[in-house]
Amino acid sequence: MSSVKILGAFVDTLVLNVYPSESNFATIVKRRLAPELKEELDALKKLAQDRECDLPTRFVYQGENLLMKTKGSEGFHWILRSSKITLAVNRGSKATLLAQVRCSSEYLWAERDLCIITSDLYAFLSAVLGPHILLQVSSCDLAADVMGFDPGSVADVKEHFVTRAQLDDQMPLDPDALDDGMLDGPDSIKRRWKRLTGLPFGARNGKVSALIYDKTHEIKYKSPQKRWFHDLWLSVKDEQGNPLWDDASPVWRIEMRFKRAALHEGDVNDPFRLEERIPGMWAYAVGTVGGGADGLPDGWLRYVVPSSDKNRSRWPVHPDWQVIQGAFLPQAAEPLPETDYQREQREREELLSEMDAELAVRPFGQPVEQGPFHQCLSHSSVGQEAGQLVGSPSAVPEDQEPEPASCDLKPFIRRRKREVNMRQMIAQIAGCMITLQAWRPEGEEVHPDLSVTIHFLYQAVEGYLEEKERDFSQAVQHKRVLYGLALAEDAA
Repeated sequence: MSSVKILGAFVDTLVLNVYPSESNFATIVKRRLAPELKEELDALKKLAQDRECDLPTRFVYQGENLLMKTKGSEGFHWILRSSKITLAVNRGSKATLLAQVRCSSEYLWAERDLCIITSDLYAFLSAVLGPHILLQVSSCDLAADVMGFDPGSVADVKEHFVTRAQLDDQMPLDPDALDDGMLDGPDSIKRRWKRLTGLPFGARNGKVSALIYDKTHEIKYKSPQKRWFHDLWLSVKDEQGNPLWDDASPVWRIEMRFKRAALHEGDVNDPFRLEERIPGMWAYAVGTVGGGADGLPDGWLRYVVPSSDKNRSRWPVHPDWQVIQGAFLPQAAEPLPETDYQREQREREELLSEMDAELAVRPFGQPVEQGPFHQCLSHSSVGQEAGQLVGSPSAVPEDQEPEPASCDLKPFIRRRKREVNMRQMIAQIAGCMITLQAWRPEGEEVHPDLSVTIHFLYQAVEGYLEEKERDFSQAVQHKRVLYGLALAEDAA
């Protein structure tokens, strides 16, 4: 038996390549950017460099203006970003790769519907780069957050973890077991105050790699703006309706990372079909529940119970890891609420079934009373269009009630990030004001009083803005656009 519980499992990183295609949307071709788009991007980047800050553009995704960054990156001349996506556009005319788009972790976890994400991205990219494009999965990280998992001591992790990761400077600990193809333990062990915090496996840029780390520790000391994960974990309830997580116990993340080479080998190319491929990708990485077709444990990485068998590939899987192996199986996803897309598809299927039943007893030519499906079909057009693009997910069985909505992360993400940023800003301002008051020149009447310091600061800032010919209100509106709190046209 295992005390490990799954608190969340989803895609944590998604990078898509954008290629120009023929009108059949299947054949990749070489095509340059439209000259007017290239000129616009060049002008935006130059203006951003002149102002030495990211510049709002006219491109809007999910209610946010993308910002042009002052610098590009290797292989990409223009970088545009928002809180949800980062779009890197290629300048070279000889390369077939037009662009690359990366979805942020907060966007993926807030939406939690790859069908909607992919469809929205395709519509946006088609509007920016041209109508005939093809999307390809370039990189995908799968993450499962679990409670009740304890990797143990340094000696434990070296003995209990076995992997097929290969590094030039890495050798198994047992010299008598060199022929089983398995390696002992992680590549390194990260600790803080003698406490395990992270276990990396495989080269970060390798085909497949993994990182197992204490997510609560990472949020507390490195990423406080991600405290919205706490809200997600607290939304997962037990059979009595109580939160599984106590808001204090460590939550460990098992993160499996797939690069383009591995995705190509596994024929994981089409982002519109990524969702259906995820269980197989996870099984390849951490092993299949119950073992492979031969009944033996499988998986690129697994947590095992050591035995006397010299072949470590036959060591039994630890009960805690068996729970982790099932993180992306359908039953593990049941605590997540039904998405709007799934609800629309379910309602559409129910209405069509009702229509079929009604037509069976009232053939064409007989008057049919207006049923509820006539009133609702017009509201299902969005779901129909999405279904034509990405295919409909399996309908919810008639005897199964949809899961109640447990946690909409979007408001929590915004609030958590704003709370952390405001607190950090207030701390910085307080420190600067104390230093400012201490630096007041000798001879001035200096009162170590907060209100006096604020009055002095007000006069100093007002004089500085006049000297620089800057308007405070306009600067604030510009910042609101930069932080995704307003659109550029609203701030104008």
